[in-house]
Amino acid sequence: MDTVHRFADPEYAELSLHMRTGTQPGAVFDQLASRGQIVLHEDDAARAVALAGEAATTGALVVTDTREQVADLNAVIRDRLVATARVDDTRVVITQAGERIGTGDRVATRRNDYDLGIANRDTWTVTSIDDDGTLHLASGRSSRAIPFNYAALHVELAYCATAYGAQGETTHTAHLALGEHTGAASAYVAMTRGRHTNTAHLVAENIEDARRQWIEVFNRDRADLGPAHAARLATEEAGKYLSGPPGLNRYVPNDRPAVPDRAPRTDGRRTDPRSPVEPPPSPWKTPDRGPGIGF
Repeated sequence: MDTVHRFADPEYAELSLHMRTGTQPGAVFDQLASRGQIVLHEDDAARAVALAGEAATTGALVVTDTREQVADLNAVIRDRLVATARVDDTRVVITQAGERIGTGDRVATRRNDYDLGIANRDTWTVTSIDDDGTLHLASGRSSRAIPFNYAALHVELAYCATAYGAQGETTHTAHLALGEHTGAASAYVAMTRGRHTNTAHLVAENIEDARRQWIEVFNRDRADLGPAHAARLATEEAGKYLSGPPGLNRYVPNDRPAVPDRAPRTDGRRTDPRSPVEPPPSPWKTPDRGPGIGF
């Protein structure tokens, strides 16, 4: 595998091959900088504001290192979209993680469900919300109706993602928040999500500092991300559509509350949406805390 067909720009496709193997990172950085695909910021706050602006204005995918960073950026991006009336915040589903999901939001489903016809990490746009909390989702020509019980536990905002979460996704434009925890594999994934533009954002004093950081990232993992990486992604994509053991892919109807294996966290930290959680309350009442529907 020595060619790349994802990109509209043949020159960038060639650069991506060097990022894949980790060779000549300094030369790759220089070319990216000359193409305007390296952006410097004075601090993390300034970078977050810039990335949120890009995502809210252009719909670009933002890729960062940690789930905490993803959650923070998703919230900032959504606030901007609500402020510009591109997302409706008057009728929402409130998820177990505390996220507000409204019409116009870009979301990801985070659990396979054969009956619903959805897979883990599929991305959708919310087109409407019923009175009972059912989310109507669309992606291209596909559409789905997702019950409240599934939505409250296994749907999340998807304006921003970790590199792992962005694997297999292709978008028009992507932005990478490159930091001290970014490895070569993550940087490669993030810088190959956009068909037309991929940009790295670094907190750096000057271009020399940014170049040093870039080289350090690609020295952390020199493994070739070519055929083996592609095969693993293909396996993961196929696996998304395989059903698990009986009961794994079923949501709990409102009239059949489940017995939780573990209660939600009470220490203020976000609960992993894949972890067993208590069933959500009836969607007819907006709770003071936890999942619910807001009108």
